[in-house]
Amino acid sequence: MNKQPKKRRRPAPWRMWVLVLGLLFLPCVRGVADNTVTVDNAAAQRNGPAMVVSGIQVVIDGTLPEDRKNSYAYMARQLIRLHPGDVLHEKALQASIDALKLSNRFAAIHVDSTSQAGGETLIYTLTPYRTIAKIDIAGKSPLFEREILNQMTIYPGNPYTLEQLSSQTGAVARRYKREGYIDPKVSVTEQLLPGDEQAVILVDIDKGPHYVLGTLAFAGNTNVSATALKLRMSVWRADLMLWFGRFSEYQLKKDMTALKDYYYSKGFAEAELSYSLAHPGDSRQVDVTVQIKEGPRYSVEFSGNKQFWDMTLNKDVVIFTSGNRNNTGIRKSIRNIKKRYHEAGYLETTVKVDRCPGTETGEQTQPLCFAIEEGPQTIVDEVTIAGNEAVPEEQIKEQMLTRPPSILHDGAYVPETLETDTYAVTTMYLNSGFTKRTVDSRVKFNQDRTGAGVSLDIEEGPQTMVRSIVIKNLTGVPEAAARKVLVHHPGDPFRSAASEVEKEAIIGLISEKGYPYATVQTDTAYSADHTQADIVYTVDTGPRVTLGNIFVSGNLRTDEKVIRQELAMEPGGPLSLQALYEAQRRLRDMEIFHSVNYRTFGLKEKADTVDLFVEVEENKPYYVQGGTGYQSDTGFFGRIKGGDRNLFGLNKELWASAAVSETGYRLETQFTEPRFLGTRTAATAGVFAEELTEFNQTFGTRSIGGSLGVNRIWDKHLTTAISFGLERRTEFSVDAQPGEEFDEETRTDFVTTPSFTYDTRDSFVRPTRGLLSSMGVNVSKGVGNQLDDFVRYKFDTRYYWTPLKKLTLVSRAMVGQVVSYSDSAQIPDDQLFYLGGIQSVRGFAENLLRFDSNGDPVGGKTAVVGNLEARIDLGRNLELATFYDMGTVQDTLLDEGSSGFRSSVGLGLRYLTPIGPIGLVYGHNLNPEDGESSGRFHFSIGYSF
Repeated sequence: MNKQPKKRRRPAPWRMWVLVLGLLFLPCVRGVADNTVTVDNAAAQRNGPAMVVSGIQVVIDGTLPEDRKNSYAYMARQLIRLHPGDVLHEKALQASIDALKLSNRFAAIHVDSTSQAGGETLIYTLTPYRTIAKIDIAGKSPLFEREILNQMTIYPGNPYTLEQLSSQTGAVARRYKREGYIDPKVSVTEQLLPGDEQAVILVDIDKGPHYVLGTLAFAGNTNVSATALKLRMSVWRADLMLWFGRFSEYQLKKDMTALKDYYYSKGFAEAELSYSLAHPGDSRQVDVTVQIKEGPRYSVEFSGNKQFWDMTLNKDVVIFTSGNRNNTGIRKSIRNIKKRYHEAGYLETTVKVDRCPGTETGEQTQPLCFAIEEGPQTIVDEVTIAGNEAVPEEQIKEQMLTRPPSILHDGAYVPETLETDTYAVTTMYLNSGFTKRTVDSRVKFNQDRTGAGVSLDIEEGPQTMVRSIVIKNLTGVPEAAARKVLVHHPGDPFRSAASEVEKEAIIGLISEKGYPYATVQTDTAYSADHTQADIVYTVDTGPRVTLGNIFVSGNLRTDEKVIRQELAMEPGGPLSLQALYEAQRRLRDMEIFHSVNYRTFGLKEKADTVDLFVEVEENKPYYVQGGTGYQSDTGFFGRIKGGDRNLFGLNKELWASAAVSETGYRLETQFTEPRFLGTRTAATAGVFAEELTEFNQTFGTRSIGGSLGVNRIWDKHLTTAISFGLERRTEFSVDAQPGEEFDEETRTDFVTTPSFTYDTRDSFVRPTRGLLSSMGVNVSKGVGNQLDDFVRYKFDTRYYWTPLKKLTLVSRAMVGQVVSYSDSAQIPDDQLFYLGGIQSVRGFAENLLRFDSNGDPVGGKTAVVGNLEARIDLGRNLELATFYDMGTVQDTLLDEGSSGFRSSVGLGLRYLTPIGPIGLVYGHNLNPEDGESSGRFHFSIGYSF
């Protein structure tokens, strides 16, 4: 620092304020320790006239390469709000410090100054943070890496301090203690990479020994066996794993909740459970004793109920789900029952609960009797409307739910419903311009209160119509565009609520043009008789705000231009908050990112320029997936797939896969460009080689080919696609005996496949509601042959409905047809439709819904499948399924086998896993033919539909 003692003056008050502000302002930024900020005022503290900034110097501290220092210096200069020629004052200086801190790039910020002839030269000395290149975790089993990272406040691409590293150990250690480890040791250290700008964070976990369950004893369980209780405890099931069983008190607490719920469900509504732990000696063994106060066992009976069945009222009783501590369960049940009756028009219903008559004290089960006095049901006799002149009576009654009995309405009188009706009629009048209307309701009961006459008394008042609409001081947006967002138009009824909507719409329209601070004042002038209204919107656009610099961090692998292209915003353009939101949504939708966060500087301060900081956390680019198993339609199988979802950091994916099963193999690789030509359309290119011989088929195929395709996700439900494929296919016989000659037929075809998918399901893994429909059309053209000149259609739709909590009903329909457009009108065997098996009609062997006299599959040009299935949740991740399947294969080349619909019924049991169900089902053939099995078991992974 260049000192000039001869120019030293007394400390200026403004410099002291700068120092105070600089030391007190401590930002809160996710994952980053507080920056060190100092403002050196010892070199040039002066009184006198305002100082002028003569220059800005940025010094990047550390041993970084020169190009990186230049990059940091450039960023800092863009963030510093002071420029040569500006008047130096504490507000501008503090704004610069705030921006530098908010950038999340600098661990230390030091501001110094020197006096020159032309004013003050500010010197910013900045120390960049080190950033995390990756986090390596050793000893993480049995937890997954993501579970550990979720406990930490740092992530790859994030800046860090040594203090932060030491603070990570406690959270990770606590997570392992929750898993049952006694005293896990965790160390978090850094390993600097060349250049000292980035580091690999090494997380070393020494789990040490874990607790094991010793004895599990129960005290006080008179009515429920210890075995039944143990089966519902995860700590007991874990102990069955000899070498891996760990005792976790965290899991024990969850088990206690499950046991309490189990007792409630068995009628012990006042059950109380607690536990105690004992550690014999210094061993890892934990002895658990569960103390149980079962309390009385209740059953429920109802008396006096004529309107509702016992089964219906049982839904209102909560003691078997929430318990009855201090009689809260009974009181809530009474409220629920009374509410049900009230909503049915019973306004004087009383409910009392006592021990049922005839019950002896000391009986094992104590019936609770809900004694119901229903009282009269009040039915609406008539609804009369008085005072309406401008609005027809029928239009008013359409707004009301209170009405006399009809086919679709029970006619019950409910006071709360009438209040809602009154509000609805009032709102209707308001929306019609009657700003001074009044709507009052009256009810007259008959003597026994079984009937009610409802009257609405209306004073309409004048109807106010819009005479004119004026928008003042509108800039940046054409008035015609502003008027398009208005709800009102001259001659329309005036609605005050609509004026507020219009006000916000105008603000939104102006804001998107770069005026985020715009305000609009609404003034309405009425005529003397209140029949006309003049609306004036006065706009104050405020300053035009531009988007300043865009800074991106966390993109260790991703090229920054990919992120900037997705943002679709350029510095210097008008600031659009809606565009910022849409850009963030698009970034978050990209599979290469785990999280995307925004921070803005200047928006809160209402500055004319707003800088944007984009922080991303990348997903790991490389992945390997594999699996093995058994399924009825493929036999034993194994699959493996590996790829890079962020190839060269350009948001492009390349993967390769291999699959082998009893029916054949498939090798495939594919390249995906998710932003084809800069649009929201994804493009794919792939090649494959496959050999397939399906069960029970007399032929097999060997194929090699490639494809190009594009697909577009239009919204969260609709996806369209089109693909083009060139394939060389060889069809061979599988019935030939050893030494027997047979011909192999090789064909080449070009296939164009447009398709669409409409999906409203609530879950991909286990859908319970929604619709899934898809249709694809294969337009095939033979290359050098006419056999492959055909069009193949396939339409599939599935509907999921859950009428009850544990019951899901599923229906499916599939229609397929293949039509030749060649002179021969023949269709290749491998393009015909074959039904039967786990994916179509269960209870039949694979592809043998229709077969010939030799027992070989018969394929057809037309196929129809229908399925109905009921899925019942049994609890404990088990699901019972009952189903009815039917299907037909028609337009066959040979007139053999049944051409009609064939059907089956069946039963299945599935175990539900996080990645889908694993199930065994049995289908019974309802009309077996001679020599055909009456049913068949099927094993599957995932749902058939």
